[in-house]
Amino acid sequence: MKPAGMICHDGQVLWSEVQMAANFFDRLQGLLGKAELSSQQGLLLTACGSVHTVGMRFPIDVIFLDADLRVLACHSGVSAWRMKSCRGACATLEVAAVGVARHRVVPGQCLRWQKA
Repeated sequence: MKPAGMICHDGQVLWSEVQMAANFFDRLQGLLGKAELSSQQGLLLTACGSVHTVGMRFPIDVIFLDADLRVLACHSGVSAWRMKSCRGACATLEVAAVGVARHRVVPGQCLRWQKA
C-alpha cells in the first residue's frame, strides 16, 4: 500500500492516517486481518465501486466517491458479511464506524487526498 495520507474537507483534516490501496492485491487485502481502526485511520481504495465485509471483525463506514472525490453515497455501520456498491463510484473510502456522522459527511461534498 502507498504511504499514509490525509482526507480533508474545506481545509479541515477529517482522517489523518489513511492508506491508499491503488493496486489489485492491496484492494483484495483491504482491511482483512485488522482488529480495528482508530478514529483517524482509513483506507482509500482507488478504482473501486463496490466492497464487501466478508471476514471483517468490526463494522465500518463506507464512503463512495467519484473521480473528483465528490461523495456519491455513505453507508454507516456496515457489519460483517455485507456488500455495498455505488453506480459511478471511482473510489471508496473505508473508515471506522461513526466517522461519517462525526464529520458530517454527506453526498455532494468534495473531499481531498493529501500526502502526509
